Formats: sequence, structure tokens, C-alpha cells
Amino acid sequence: MKMHHYIMSWGTNIKNNKKFFNNVIKQVIRYTYTAIRHKSGNKVARDSGGVCDLQKCSVTWLGTHAFYTVLSKKPGTSDVLKSLKFELSLPRSKPLRRQFRKVVKEGLQGVSALDF
Repeated sequence: MKMHHYIMSWGTNIKNNKKFFNNVIKQVIRYTYTAIRHKSGNKVARDSGGVCDLQKCSVTWLGTHAFYTVLSKKPGTSDVLKSLKFELSLPRSKPLRRQFRKVVKEGLQGVSALDF
């Protein structure tokens, strides 16, 4: 939702900048994965016995699904949605879709309560 707010405040046309926005989404997801890994490996986490067994493909799928879910509620994002939907429809996504079915279902209940 924050990204959509930025896009609207910039006055940028998503349709004319589809590649740019797809790259931004991928970078945000990659950054999130890297930040999680970094924070889970810091001294406090190690001293506390923290373990992070997180797969990059899982974070990528969940992030893509989250962006798709939020942006699908916003007008004017159809071009970006096509790319996200394609990513989610790839065969490598099928096991992840099954694996995260319950998490997504619970998350969608929270999304429906938000005012878009």
C-alpha cells in the first residue's frame, strides 16, 4: 500500500513505466529477503539462539503474492498485475502456492478489513 501511495503522489503513469515498476517490486522483495537474513544473523540473534531457515524462493513468492493482492485492489495497475500474475502462474510456484495456502488465506482475511 505504501508503494501505491508513492506511485500516486509521484503522478507517474504505471502503464508507461511497467518495466520500471516491475523492477522496483523485485528489488523491494530482494531487499526484504536480504534484510531478514541480515537481522537474523546479527550478534543479538545469534546469542539468543535465533535461527532463520528462510528460502529465497519462499520470500519471493510471498512478496509477489502480496504485491499482486494489494495492487489488484487499485485502479490503473493492470499492466503490472499481468507480470505478477505470470510470475505466480509459473510451474515453480505451484508447490509454494500449496505450501502457503493457509498463510495466504489468513492474510487475505486481514486485507479485506483494510480500507483501500
